[in-house]
Amino acid sequence: MNGEDLLNIGAFASATGLTIPALRHYDEIGLLRPARVDPGSGYRRYRRDQIDEARLVCGLRAIGVPIDEVRAVVGRPGGHVRSALDVHRDRLVAQLREVSQRIVAVDEFIEKGTAMPVPQSPRPVQIRIPVADVTAAAAFYTAAFDVVFNEAISSVQFGTYRSDRFFLITFEEAGPGQPRGGVRFGLLADDLEAAHSRAVAAGAVEVAPPAEYAWKPRTSTLRDPDGAVIDLTQG
Repeated sequence: MNGEDLLNIGAFASATGLTIPALRHYDEIGLLRPARVDPGSGYRRYRRDQIDEARLVCGLRAIGVPIDEVRAVVGRPGGHVRSALDVHRDRLVAQLREVSQRIVAVDEFIEKGTAMPVPQSPRPVQIRIPVADVTAAAAFYTAAFDVVFNEAISSVQFGTYRSDRFFLITFEEAGPGQPRGGVRFGLLADDLEAAHSRAVAAGAVEVAPPAEYAWKPRTSTLRDPDGAVIDLTQG
C-alpha cells in the first residue's frame, strides 16, 4: 500500500462525520487507529475500508452510547451492534422515566413550594433485598410497578424524591448458598386490582387476592420471584 491509497485525517473526517479532534482522541484511546502515522510529522492516514467502521463509531457516539460499549462492538458482527443498541435504548427509557418523575416533582414544588414535608411518623425509605440476579429482579419490579431502575445503585425508586411516597428497593446479589428474599414490605397502589394483576403478570406469586376488611383499607399480598413478600394497599 502506498501513500496515495490512504486518506489524510481531514479527508477521512469529511468522509465519516467525525471531527479531527475526535479522530485524534479515538487513536489515543485505541478505539479507531489510523492505518499509518508518519514517524516524522505525526500525520495520521486512514484506509478507505475504515470509513464504514468510523461511521459506525460516529453514529453510536451521536446517540450517546458509552465509549466502552462502542469499543466492544466495533469490528464485530452486526448482531453485537443490535444488542448494544437494545441495552442503550433500555437505559434511555429508564432515564426518561426518571426525568418524568423529576418534572412531576418540579411541578409540585412550583405549585406547593419546596419545603420538605414533615412526616407524621417515622417510616423506612429504603430496604435491601438479597436476589439471585440483580438484572432479573430489576426487570420484574420495573414491569410490575412501572418504576425506574438506577443501575448505579442497583435500586428501583417508587415515588418522587422528597414526597411521602419516596421509597427505594436496593438489590444485593446473594452468593451461593445464601438465602434470597427474606423481607416483607408494603406499597401503596392507586388502583389495587390493576397493580396486583400487573405484578402477577410480571412473575409475582399471589399470596392473598385483593380483599376489603372493615378494620383496614383494601389490601392484597404477593411474593416476588426471589421470595420477598409485598403487601399492596389501596391508597
